Amino acid sequence: MKNKRGFTLIEVSLVLVIIALTFGSLLFPLGTIMEQKSIDESKVKIKELKRSILNFVMSNYRLPCPDTDLDGAENLSGVNCTNVSGSIPYVTLRSPHSQDSWGQPFTYRVSGQLADRSNTNACGVAPPGVSIAVCSADPAFTEAEINVFSYDASGTPQPAAIGVAAIILSTGRNTGILGDAQNENLDNDTEFAKTNYGGTNASVPFNDIVVWITVNELIAELINTEVLP
Repeated sequence: MKNKRGFTLIEVSLVLVIIALTFGSLLFPLGTIMEQKSIDESKVKIKELKRSILNFVMSNYRLPCPDTDLDGAENLSGVNCTNVSGSIPYVTLRSPHSQDSWGQPFTYRVSGQLADRSNTNACGVAPPGVSIAVCSADPAFTEAEINVFSYDASGTPQPAAIGVAAIILSTGRNTGILGDAQNENLDNDTEFAKTNYGGTNASVPFNDIVVWITVNELIAELINTEVLP
């Protein structure tokens, strides 16, 4: 009768290591695929929010003010925005998109003079019913003070868009690590940073998604509605 030989502890350990490596190699691509899906979904949401804002401009002749109390509605103080920085006013825009794919409210920054209701115009004469401070005939328009910079792999900022009217921002997945570019988007000033999702700034991940609206886009919408010549 032959002796039955069982597995040694080393053999069992090797089998477990092989199984772990196999599952790990399968889970890594799955995690990457799911992350890319979240990125793509957030980009679609921001694109639709931008369209909703431009539709608002066509109906109201101004940009919406930010939501400052997370109720989804824009916040106005008299004819001016309560604050030029806050969250996207998705209720005012009649949009279902209040948060990005990671459950964070979309940040929204606007140039105050493009969102107020004071009936001012950069050309000096406002067409009837128009409160937005833009004019297709004024090349010296300077009301939009928001600037966007692009960070390359070395962390050096380069101008990407100067004097934009508004910013829509997703801060992306919380990695627990912040670099100069991400800090730039959190300091509540008029300067924002962009780079490719997953790019690096001094070897620190950057995963914000930044989209802006230019003054020329606003002018084009008002021309399309025959408000401006």
